[in-house]
Amino acid sequence: MKKHIGLTFIFTSLILVTLSLTSAQAQRYLILQKGGNQKTRIKYNEGDLITYKTNDMDYFISDQIKEIHRDFLVLRENIIRPENIAVVDVHNIREQNRTIKSFSTIFAAAGVLLLTAETINSLYTEGELSYSKGGLIISGALLAGSFVISRFKKKYFKNEGRNKIQIIYLDIAPLKEETDKKDLYQ
Repeated sequence: MKKHIGLTFIFTSLILVTLSLTSAQAQRYLILQKGGNQKTRIKYNEGDLITYKTNDMDYFISDQIKEIHRDFLVLRENIIRPENIAVVDVHNIREQNRTIKSFSTIFAAAGVLLLTAETINSLYTEGELSYSKGGLIISGALLAGSFVISRFKKKYFKNEGRNKIQIIYLDIAPLKEETDKKDLYQ
């Protein structure tokens, strides 16, 4: 019985160690960030699609990130350094854009729902189409608010000023080499 428990413990320990090593193997991603504010950070991983414009070209290129190295990105059809990227199209990537879109949609839906309720109510009670002044003002304000809110979406991330494009490359292998160097000096 003790032998069975010991083998189970060893087997479970091996699985846990293997899983922790594979998940901590490497972290490589590209970040777009404005200043030191981490809330504005947009992160691209290997395999993600990126739409960008370089300093040399006046048009956008969409490409998939195949590999991320310390100093450059290997894309499906290009190799580029982060400092050569002038603008990144982020309107589909940025999480805040999705929140703004949802909020804008709620305002538009409320305006349309109010107009629909006014229409149904007037047909039911009076037998003809008529709208109250307050209902038209409120629904118009909701629809206008929806339009104004939708304009707050950020479409492009420009690599200038406080904005920065960086590669984050954390790997376990360099840490092991550093500990080997420390052992040599002691």
